[in-house]
Amino acid sequence: MLVFDMQVVDTKAIAQQAHSSLQEAWHLGCTGRSVEALTLAGEILADAKARGDDRLAAQCDTDIAWYCFQIGKAELGLTHVRRAVDFWKSNEEPKQESYARAYSGWLLLELGLPEEAIEEATRALDLADKTADLKAQSLATNVIGIIFWYNKQPDRAILMSERSVELARLIGNKTYECWWLINLGGAHSEGGYIAEALGQPGEGRQMLVRALELTEQALDIATKTGDSWAARICLGNKAEFHSHLGEHDKALQCMVRYRLFQENSYVRDRQQYLYTLGQIYNNSGKFEEALSPLLEAVELIDAGGSFDSCIQIYLYLSQAYEGLGQFDPALAAHKKYHRAYLRNSAERTQQRARLAEIYYETRRFKEVAETETKRAETLEASYQKLQEQTDILASAVYLDTLTGLYNRKYLDSRFKELTSERRPYSIAMLDVDHFKSINDHFSHMIGDRVLSTIGAILRSQLRITDQAVRFGGEEFVVLLASAPRGAADVCQKLRSAIEQWDWSEICNGLNVTISIGVASALSGKSPNEILAIADQNLYTAKKSGRNRVVS
Repeated sequence: MLVFDMQVVDTKAIAQQAHSSLQEAWHLGCTGRSVEALTLAGEILADAKARGDDRLAAQCDTDIAWYCFQIGKAELGLTHVRRAVDFWKSNEEPKQESYARAYSGWLLLELGLPEEAIEEATRALDLADKTADLKAQSLATNVIGIIFWYNKQPDRAILMSERSVELARLIGNKTYECWWLINLGGAHSEGGYIAEALGQPGEGRQMLVRALELTEQALDIATKTGDSWAARICLGNKAEFHSHLGEHDKALQCMVRYRLFQENSYVRDRQQYLYTLGQIYNNSGKFEEALSPLLEAVELIDAGGSFDSCIQIYLYLSQAYEGLGQFDPALAAHKKYHRAYLRNSAERTQQRARLAEIYYETRRFKEVAETETKRAETLEASYQKLQEQTDILASAVYLDTLTGLYNRKYLDSRFKELTSERRPYSIAMLDVDHFKSINDHFSHMIGDRVLSTIGAILRSQLRITDQAVRFGGEEFVVLLASAPRGAADVCQKLRSAIEQWDWSEICNGLNVTISIGVASALSGKSPNEILAIADQNLYTAKKSGRNRVVS
């Protein structure tokens, strides 16, 4: 009997020690020692499996997923987090499932799978809302903000990131506050870059300055908490923002400070440091200085790091050689950059082809928001923000990730609605002139940037009542809430805006025009018939010389 009692006590003691060690691993992961955290959590996981402690094993798998993200091992992280999701779901532990799904969403985004990432992140937030766990809500909301940032929708990214920071501050979690502030700063920088591309330099500069302020706040927290991983990200981001603003000396000062936090760095960190330094030297015209760190970064490609880093390294290296007038090595580096870009695009296309359709029910958001508002009046404004985002999250399945416009799936659903509507409308079909030549002469990467920029121009030029859709390839459809004459005027404005755009910002010698065919609701019995007429008018515009509108 005593032996039995002793065995029970020993088992409990072992479990308590394991949980204590797992907390120690988390502390390591929050202070920049992610490799050590991964090693320790892996040892705890192996022991938990040997003892049959499935719940502890699931906790290890959940935490390991985060450490894998930190050191750039997304695929390994997904292996662990999927096991964790299955366990938490089968054992009906929604709070823990929320954490695991949030990490899963972040890792999927890291692998270039935004559609699956949206599904996981919105499920994570739904579960967090059901349990009213503010920490889980903060994590899931942050991941959704990053997905919007990835999809070049900075306004929505900023709203969600602000909410995640607000929740982190509400629960007093400085680590989360630091990490989410970094992402909030990144969303502002994306907004700044887009504003500049749209010919709004004043607004662009203002958003970049705000990005610097937010990143400095994050850096202050990282320094105080001893989080060298977050500090490195902050300093790398600040260097990039300063360099983009032409403040190259300040950018280099950030990189000097960066070296102070490299004690626990790893290949991915080292790569980012080197190619960021090369980028700064390129931007300041110091091409000779740029070569050394960029060539060192090339040597690290086979040692690991992210595939996106490989693309950036060869791009900046080709720019450095070109700046020095060494055109043969510049061309060789650019070819490697181009091959890496195409390989990355092909892999992501294959991954997306396997994705299931994403559905997210918004009713849960509203129910939870109403319940929580009654429970705590102090959170009323915060939950109202969540309600405001409901339609945005639900519509994410209808977005084209390259252009930020609606996609073909959205057009199909909208056509069903238009069938029963009585108000006048018109449909325009747009096509990029000589797009194949753009891909052939400038590269598919430049072609993608052209399409992305056209998406931004359409969003900025169209009225609030109009809707732009990427129909497929280089074709776009615009739904115009107006009669034929007004629709043609809007299309002429679009055609002119694209023709007059400074395409040399993307590539010297690049010029882009579009042809447009327009048809009104009076032209056919159904939206599909009207679209077919608009397509025929587009064909006429092409045959008539391109760069024109035919209605």
